[in-house]
Amino acid sequence: MATIKHIARLAGVSPTTVSNVVHGNTAKVSPAVRDRVRAILDEENYAPNQGAVMLVRNRSRIVGVILFMEPRSGSTAIEDPFVSTIIGTLESEIRRAGYFMMLRATSDKNEVLRLAATWKLAGLVMLCVPSEVSSAIVHRIGSPIVFVDCYFTDDGQTYHSIRLDDEGGGYEMTRYLLSRGHRRVAFMANAADFPSVDSARYVGYRRALAEAGIEAPEDGLVIVPKDENERLALYRRLGTEPFAFSALFFSADFYAVEAIDYLGGLDVEIPRRLSVAGFDDNWFSRLSRPRLTTVHQDVVEKGKAAADMLMHLIHKETVPSVEILLPVRLELRDTVAEPFGV
Repeated sequence: MATIKHIARLAGVSPTTVSNVVHGNTAKVSPAVRDRVRAILDEENYAPNQGAVMLVRNRSRIVGVILFMEPRSGSTAIEDPFVSTIIGTLESEIRRAGYFMMLRATSDKNEVLRLAATWKLAGLVMLCVPSEVSSAIVHRIGSPIVFVDCYFTDDGQTYHSIRLDDEGGGYEMTRYLLSRGHRRVAFMANAADFPSVDSARYVGYRRALAEAGIEAPEDGLVIVPKDENERLALYRRLGTEPFAFSALFFSADFYAVEAIDYLGGLDVEIPRRLSVAGFDDNWFSRLSRPRLTTVHQDVVEKGKAAADMLMHLIHKETVPSVEILLPVRLELRDTVAEPFGV
């Protein structure tokens, strides 16, 4: 294994100079020497001891990615296509920037604080964090943080974040369902947290109903259970009870596709008997039969935007905006039709 002394002999410089190049302290190293040392480091496949780097810099080249999400029963959080896509994108972008990614799925605020302190993280990307947890973490962690798909209370803090036009997506899909003749539309939320991704989409749903002069049904907000058996019982009730709803608008494609599959086994014809719409446009939506009508989001772009913003913060560069709001669009496929019997 190549050592700093070995690299120094090959480059004809002192070990101190090589160490400075390795650790990025090149203010007093000429560009020619710096480039020569870096070329030899690459040729010799030199890998710095990360523990030593942390001691020298009092920080690491590790970026923590925290998935703050309670998994469905019988599964892990990372199985969700949205999660796996954004995690894969973050890993690729973080590695390209010369950093290492540490992934942790947890719903324990204190575990996040311990992780940041133990590893002297260069920065954090936090996904789906509740507002009260975001506030506590920003107060107590000095490293740069970028929040993805998070909503915040007005507490005077600055939160760097990437998220969708969730309200707009909820609004546009509900408008489309109304245009097809639906008046009894259920909004199928993942959770009842406020403020949150789901609550923003629900606000869009209610706004579309109000603009159409339709009062939101009292039972129109339906929380999808984490437990699979409870979910299937819910789908059965909504799909077979007469006059329950003519359309189900899910806040996540996973549950929409699960409902389509389960109801198909009960001979509930989608969309002739019941229309179904989703949100995300992950690969589940394109593989389901019939193919799911959904709200499209660019998850890869979301991951790239989060990594880019974090690198700007780590390097103390100005970010173009504290909050980036990504657009959505409708993907109209095969699971929405006119209400049954109309």
